[in-house]
Amino acid sequence: MMAMSLRMRSVLLSMFAVLVMVGAPVAHAAPAPATAPAGFSTAQLVGPFASDVPPGGTYLPELDGFAALRAQRPDLMKQNLAKVVSVNNSATPAQQDDAVAINYDDRIVSLSQALGTKVGTAFRQLLAAGKLPKVAQLVKGDTARAGIPLQTTLIEKQYYNNPRPFVVAPAQITRYNRPGSDLYGDLAGNGSYPSGHSSQAFWQGALLAYWLPEAGPQILAQSGHIGLSRMVLGVHYPLDVMGGRIMGLTVASERLSDPAFARLVDAAGDQLREQLRTALGEPVARALADDPTVAPTSQAVSNAQELMTFGFPRISPNQVNAIPTQAAALLRSRFPHLSDAQRLDILRRTAIPAGYPLDQAGANGGWVRIDLAAAYAVSG
Repeated sequence: MMAMSLRMRSVLLSMFAVLVMVGAPVAHAAPAPATAPAGFSTAQLVGPFASDVPPGGTYLPELDGFAALRAQRPDLMKQNLAKVVSVNNSATPAQQDDAVAINYDDRIVSLSQALGTKVGTAFRQLLAAGKLPKVAQLVKGDTARAGIPLQTTLIEKQYYNNPRPFVVAPAQITRYNRPGSDLYGDLAGNGSYPSGHSSQAFWQGALLAYWLPEAGPQILAQSGHIGLSRMVLGVHYPLDVMGGRIMGLTVASERLSDPAFARLVDAAGDQLREQLRTALGEPVARALADDPTVAPTSQAVSNAQELMTFGFPRISPNQVNAIPTQAAALLRSRFPHLSDAQRLDILRRTAIPAGYPLDQAGANGGWVRIDLAAAYAVSG
């Protein structure tokens, strides 16, 4: 297992500090209008935070179920390719266009499609107008604070160095592109496992659901849809998408389990709900309930579940592991009256069985089992 050296951690944290300072307003900049919502200060964002560096130095411990599959299960690796070829080849024009759009859109923008016409449109307008600065600082773009310095999948992709489907089987993958762009050329030399889009979709989706628990199942179903879009393009395998979900949920759990970082998340959520309430002229819950373009909860849960295992069989039915205790933090806003032990029990009760591909025995397992959409849908 590759370990993160102290020197490397220090360098990455220093790089982050420079990024924040470069992006911070200069001292002589014109002051923002008094009515403009304020963002976090540079001092608030820099930290460093305990959750900046995962306990294992990287996310390889949680993701390493892939190593055994690649070495010992050629039958599953063959299925892995066959599944992406099938999804890619059968994609409708609408699915193709959607996947290309998701490739280029910011993940938080793609996730907002789950919020329906009323709330989703208001969210995107507020984000574009700079009225959600705290949300943007935490989740928007490649330098989103919740996603750096070690939450990007770059180290993990380099370590596994798994070639992408369109590289392995170019004759079997149909390429869908935007005129004037070459997304395949951009990705050709970049490893496939885990999916970065999927990881971002799940950690950002988990945070957006935390902020808007009324739409938790819908948001998390959209996280899965973003992962599926990578298969439509033929740039990721289903195991990549599943690995991205593992990493994304781990990242979100660590951020929310870190009291100092969780305070930033809570402050961003307060700003989001206040701005949405003003823009909508009604509570978010009412706007979501009155919008027929918001998927019914049962449908959202079903959609999310279909994209958890992609039809792979349970390969280790006798495997034993537990849902990681830190995952309880994911449900804190959905069930504020419960204890962490009670929230963890909800995750256990709604989880899929152990033993699916990428699941592991012991302390690093259990992440692939978490059905967060179903957990959000539990009445309470």
